[in-house]
Amino acid sequence: MTTLQICLLQWDAFNKRMQKVIDSIDDENFNQPIVANGNSPSWLLGHLADTDDKLLELFGIGKRLFPELSSIYHHERGTNQQGHLAKAELTSKWNLIVAELDTAFKKMTEADWLSRHMSVTEDDFKKEPHRNKLNVLLSRVTHKASHLGQIAMQAK
Repeated sequence: MTTLQICLLQWDAFNKRMQKVIDSIDDENFNQPIVANGNSPSWLLGHLADTDDKLLELFGIGKRLFPELSSIYHHERGTNQQGHLAKAELTSKWNLIVAELDTAFKKMTEADWLSRHMSVTEDDFKKEPHRNKLNVLLSRVTHKASHLGQIAMQAK
């Protein structure tokens, strides 16, 4: 198994873990804050769906599937817990995003993964080659793992 395969295996594993935890939360608790004045599983999944959706453009794969997620699952504390999508709709969108990414990821070569992402210029990339797609993927896996820990605390 190559290093790249291990990285993609982690991406897949955390997506599956997230889905398993989300499936275990009933609809009523899905929208309830995990801690007082905190985020709900709904917001956390919406935030992850939005973040994953942005990878399509960041990696030069294509256009975002659901750009409207950014206006729903934003970071303005105190105003980001209203207007969330229903659990089934949000889960469906997240699964479509992940499936689109998985399809593209399986076609990418090692050279593709080590190439620059769209938020870094060619000149900056020459100075900072660590600003590549694989590094972004690894940071997104860590990001997902962090939020998975938060969601797992939600009472079922």
